Amino acid sequence: MDPRHLVQLATILEKGSITQASRHLHLTQPTLTHNMQTLEMQAGGQLFERSRYGVRSTPLGEMLAREGRAIARRLNDAAEVSARHRGGIRRQLRIGSGPMVGAAVLDEVTRALLTRFDDLALSVRSDRPHTLVEQLIDGQHDFVIAPSWLERPPQGIERRLLVADTLGVYCGMDHPFAGRASLAHGEAETADWISMGTTSPFEQDVRTMLAGGGVQQMRAQVTVLGEAFVLLEMLARGRHISVLPNFPLQRLRARFGLVQLTWPGPAASRPIYLWSRTTTLESGLMAEVAELIVAEVKSLA
Repeated sequence: MDPRHLVQLATILEKGSITQASRHLHLTQPTLTHNMQTLEMQAGGQLFERSRYGVRSTPLGEMLAREGRAIARRLNDAAEVSARHRGGIRRQLRIGSGPMVGAAVLDEVTRALLTRFDDLALSVRSDRPHTLVEQLIDGQHDFVIAPSWLERPPQGIERRLLVADTLGVYCGMDHPFAGRASLAHGEAETADWISMGTTSPFEQDVRTMLAGGGVQQMRAQVTVLGEAFVLLEMLARGRHISVLPNFPLQRLRARFGLVQLTWPGPAASRPIYLWSRTTTLESGLMAEVAELIVAEVKSLA
């Protein structure tokens, strides 16, 4: 298969039509159509279906489009590496982080990395942990700092424990619960909550922890996905409470004026790890980077 055809397929599915894709790729529609016919013949199946609303991928088309997106990312990475090399930057490091732990530690981690490696170009991305690990598997990151919902890492992925963290319940200083020494069992049942994301694979752990404190149904007025500072700013206003990881919040709560509540039930475990591909650590430079990240985060715990 021609790698360019895979990139073109990914673009067609992203844009939703061959017309829009041809404009984006600066190709004529007949050329693009011919390329897709060639790719279908080589793949042995239909790649997408046409309708009045555009195109929709088939399972085969989506799998090949994923490879096309990976090729496009690699091409973009190559262009960035060339540009940075011309500017005197010789090494690149890509770090992904969960939103809350990233808000708490990435400033110190990046400062330490840039102090040690003055010719380093850093790329930092914040997202939900399970999304980051999928991106790590696809080669979009060198390291990920995030909690784990898995008993063991996927094949080819390694992780090192950074902080044996747990979850806590937090509110703003103006919340009625803020001045309480402790909450009674079930007292938070009718409280207004901010959720870190109902689609998270951590959801069951949160529900179990809340049930242990007498909350069978969390009244989540607001759900925040992949964003730390919006959640913390809203929490600081004093109307809501939220279940959040303790390690990042111990570093962030003074900045936002937050209070940790004494929860009337057991806390849920939420350990934070450094994730990487096994092949990444075969590089002496990356192994040194990993040791520096581990040391820096542990020094903040």
